[in-house]
Amino acid sequence: MKIRKLGNLTVSAIGMGCMGFTHAYGDMPDEKDGIKAVHAAFDLGCNFFDTAEMYSYFKNEEFVGKALKDLPRDKVVISDKFWPTPLPGQNMPEGKLSEAGIRQDIEGSLRRLQTDYIDIYTEH
Repeated sequence: MKIRKLGNLTVSAIGMGCMGFTHAYGDMPDEKDGIKAVHAAFDLGCNFFDTAEMYSYFKNEEFVGKALKDLPRDKVVISDKFWPTPLPGQNMPEGKLSEAGIRQDIEGSLRRLQTDYIDIYTEH
């Protein structure tokens, strides 16, 4: 797999967009099969995995967390996105784009992804 520099990160030239494991493209694969697909991609040299809190309202981040938890964290790059307005179940009276709102968002994403850092975090 070819690699690319993305700022100070080294990423595979082909990344895995994980939205389709829980959202949007017809029938979803069984979670176990989805995790096998993520691991197979990693074994083939893919280290760049993309998700967002918006995909299936948090369920995709949970899936990605489960899929990546047995892989070496220092060998994968996680790209995640937050939605600019509150999603179901989010209570952010100060607004989603406030410092408190973004902090609450990223803490939720870290919990769902089962990691202590996200490599790339952007607004969706």
